[in-house]
Amino acid sequence: MSLSSSTVELLNYQEVLKQIKGHENHLLLGNGFNRGLGVNTSYSNIFQKMTEKEFSLYKEAASLVKECGYDLEHFIGRLTDDIDSKNNFLKKFVSNKIKMDFMQSTHEIVKAAIKNVYAEENAGVYILLNSFTNYFTLNYDPLLYLLLLNFKSNKNKENAALATEPSLKFVEEDLNARASNIYAEIKHARENGTLVISGVDGNASTMSFLSSLTKAHFVTEISEYSKRNNKGWKKKDIKMVVDSILEEEKNHKYLKKVDDGSKQQIFLGTESEFIFDIKSTTQNLFFLHGAFHIYKDGLSVKKITQKSDKALYERVEDILNNDELELVCVFQTENKKDEIVRNPYLNKCLNKLNTPSGAMVIIGSSLDDNDDHIFAEIKSSRIETLFISTLAKDKEQTFEKAIRKFPSKTIHLFDALTISYILPDVKIVSKIDDGRD
Repeated sequence: MSLSSSTVELLNYQEVLKQIKGHENHLLLGNGFNRGLGVNTSYSNIFQKMTEKEFSLYKEAASLVKECGYDLEHFIGRLTDDIDSKNNFLKKFVSNKIKMDFMQSTHEIVKAAIKNVYAEENAGVYILLNSFTNYFTLNYDPLLYLLLLNFKSNKNKENAALATEPSLKFVEEDLNARASNIYAEIKHARENGTLVISGVDGNASTMSFLSSLTKAHFVTEISEYSKRNNKGWKKKDIKMVVDSILEEEKNHKYLKKVDDGSKQQIFLGTESEFIFDIKSTTQNLFFLHGAFHIYKDGLSVKKITQKSDKALYERVEDILNNDELELVCVFQTENKKDEIVRNPYLNKCLNKLNTPSGAMVIIGSSLDDNDDHIFAEIKSSRIETLFISTLAKDKEQTFEKAIRKFPSKTIHLFDALTISYILPDVKIVSKIDDGRD
């Protein structure tokens, strides 16, 4: 089918937000969503990061990587095919080493860009995320997870939480240590602390949440806490951190409900674990191709929840080197469905795609054939309308793909370059950088 440039109408991002407002909507994200926030986690860019490392051997394999179409599993297969079939140890070592390097390079890309993601000019991403009932992502990095955590409500943990602690924040250091290392502790006190006032003249004690205290009262209590526990915090630093926290409270937005399907399980004599409940009916965040923080242990699918980079990647390395554990992460570009159907978590995510109704917004997907297993589920769903992002120069090609993959759906394309996460009432003011952090 051939279309002229005048045939295909291209909406802008704001028009899409207006059209979906007040209706049941669902979100599907591809790698282009990350790019729109300044985080380039394309396979080619990740491999480029791998080659940039000092003394990197990947420089020698750059041409082979390109020949493999930047397909990680294909690249690993080409290398291990040259290893003696009896040498299973070396085959596994090479495979695990490359996957580990791949994930660490992805993490470095996300970490380097995350400060910009959380910058004021991206605060309007909340408006997008708040429009949806279900969130689906084709990406295996945790960027969407981090964004949803940022808008997670701490006030109604049962109904509005991700069923987890903010545990996978690769850049927790950047987000929390704004004045000194006191930020995280004061923030935790503000959100979770209580103040007990002993009974006077026979009256019973009363308890107040620190989150309800006025600024002056809160500063006083934190100062007393610092003094009692020999923290040595300066009054000016306490005031600066409290000002920052209260400013966040004033401006912060919260999503109505986000649930990734994991539940904390506490076993006698062992550390607590987050295990995905395959039968959960409240889950609305789905990693369709898995993610770095999800792994299979026997019949259970679990989530890594260590707080530091080191702990996370030590755990990932343990999983890769343990025959009884399996990282839930579909790296290959071909035959993805075979990998998905044999994993209970991924299979649930895939099946969930054919249950929604209403509209779906697709951002950052080129609708390539290697994701046809995803599009087939959407095709058979009760979704009536699809809003698909594309570039103006690609709109005819994108529309042809869309009507071929979703023949019974109403399709609207919108210009990816018009996507902006600046809040409508926020004016970005230039700041002078004196070169100091």
